[in-house]
Amino acid sequence: MERTTHVDLTHASFDEFVSFLFDRSLPLEAEKREPWHWHAPVEFDRRTICAYYVQLFQQPEFLLTRFTKRQLEEGFWAVQGPNLDCSVYRLIGDPDLPLSVREACIRSMFDLFQRLFSREPLETSVQMWWDSLCYDWHCGNRKRESGGEDLQLQDVYFQTLARVLAIDSETCQGAALHGLSHLRHPQTKELIDRFIEGHPSLTEVQKAYAVAAAEFRVL
Repeated sequence: MERTTHVDLTHASFDEFVSFLFDRSLPLEAEKREPWHWHAPVEFDRRTICAYYVQLFQQPEFLLTRFTKRQLEEGFWAVQGPNLDCSVYRLIGDPDLPLSVREACIRSMFDLFQRLFSREPLETSVQMWWDSLCYDWHCGNRKRESGGEDLQLQDVYFQTLARVLAIDSETCQGAALHGLSHLRHPQTKELIDRFIEGHPSLTEVQKAYAVAAAEFRVL
């Protein structure tokens, strides 16, 4: 097990925050070890870090020349998951942050997919991005019928996923369908039916995946 390392990002600049996420010396791929973000307690200002995420997502292209593919893969797993204290997953679920701030962060993810992930699909983190963020509606931790943030956040995710689904990229479309399946929004079937109708060149495999997503059957 790796040694726990405490990190203070309270006064970190945007560049320092980006380095914290991605500038990592990674072991050989064959070497088994737990991810660094499982052992990194972080102090930070919620509003500042959320604003940094929006800035990063809206203009992410520089990452491709600054970090390796493996560094980006590891960093984006940290960003989307529940283990890192300052992850997007944690921030979006934080009731101490105004809902409007969290909604802006979700909406900025469209730019991340359009400007970065459509060019560089990485390995697994992109395909699992929306799974990580939307699974609470799949497993019942959040329920639309509860109203409030459960309903409002679900709607914002759905609107953002609809935009990602419209990107001319098989990677982005596949990730969006995966997320829509877990989000379980009531307008999902209508959206995906339109997607299938508007993309007659889909292969049988792609169409079957889209149909499964519309029926909330994608794992």
